[in-house]
Amino acid sequence: MTKEQKNKRTGPVVGSKKSGDQLGVLQDSLRQSVAQVEQWGNWAQSLLESRDGEIAALQARVDALEQKFLRESSGEPRLTNAQKREAITSYLTDPERTNWSDREIARQVGASPQTVANWRQRLSVTSRSGQARSHQNRTVIRGGKVFKMRTDNIGQGKD
Repeated sequence: MTKEQKNKRTGPVVGSKKSGDQLGVLQDSLRQSVAQVEQWGNWAQSLLESRDGEIAALQARVDALEQKFLRESSGEPRLTNAQKREAITSYLTDPERTNWSDREIARQVGASPQTVANWRQRLSVTSRSGQARSHQNRTVIRGGKVFKMRTDNIGQGKD
């Protein structure tokens, strides 16, 4: 077997110009792969961070469904109107939950959104001028997304 035939079988001799070029190409390819993996990691991290609000909204819904399921499966009767009233007033007076939408509170309690709206109006603090204090921002959940909504102009006529 000649020296040329051996080189074809085993590849270039280490230290030759051809092997140095291949090594450089492999290093560049490896750097590009590492950079791409880092980009994917950053993208995945930002995606997870952007989904935190959606996860919280889904968790609230799961909690509500779990409570409903436990009530129904344990044979407990549905909440009476007095119990619903008590639950609604506790939600509306709780500083964390007072900005929840009427629909979300109704879902949690098992009442209608209109009932929650009526109790919100009854419980609203009136100023000396007699105008009801309006909650300017409410926490709303739509399509699994949690966001703030300005509600101070709802129902107001255009002047």
